[in-house]
Amino acid sequence: SEEVALAISVVAFFTIIFTFLQPYLAIAAGMPDEVAGAWIGGSVDQTGNVIVSAAIISEEATEVAAIVKMVLNAGLGVMASVIACYWSMCHASEGEKSPKFSFVMLWDKFPKFTLGFIITSVILTGIVKERDGTLESEALPRAVSTLNKWWFAIAFCGIGLTTDLKKLFREAWKSGVIQVYLVANTLDIFLALGLSYLAYFVMV
Repeated sequence: SEEVALAISVVAFFTIIFTFLQPYLAIAAGMPDEVAGAWIGGSVDQTGNVIVSAAIISEEATEVAAIVKMVLNAGLGVMASVIACYWSMCHASEGEKSPKFSFVMLWDKFPKFTLGFIITSVILTGIVKERDGTLESEALPRAVSTLNKWWFAIAFCGIGLTTDLKKLFREAWKSGVIQVYLVANTLDIFLALGLSYLAYFVMV
């Protein structure tokens, strides 16, 4: 729908900015690589952008960022399903009864792409582990990563084909999408930064 395309376009636009802004802020602040990686992994949207952003700092930051982002991705499906079901049950249209919870509703609201993420991760982990030390174990993750980048590129080109930038920012600003995103993302950035320092300097 147009509303979904609007939200995705706003997130994609600002994600590009934060992808390059955050690593250079971390470098300027003298942030330890592992803390910077955890911060980026916890606050930059989209896995591909996380890897690109952390790679600006170092290989160690990239590894930490990837792990943090994978953990967040694994929990994304559950959280999205809970929020979607709650919203559907508590915010019914005027004149309509609020639907009762059911597994059919849960399946309908569940983001199916997370199943693909989990299944693919399990399969690739098993294959790479069995062929550890071989050329195949090194080539397979790179091949999958390349496919991932192409699919992301195709998906966002598709969104771009239906996006009018002037209309996008006019409607996004009027509807409050940009303001909500900036407030939520600012909270996310500071929360991730605090948790990153807490994890590496207080809890260890």
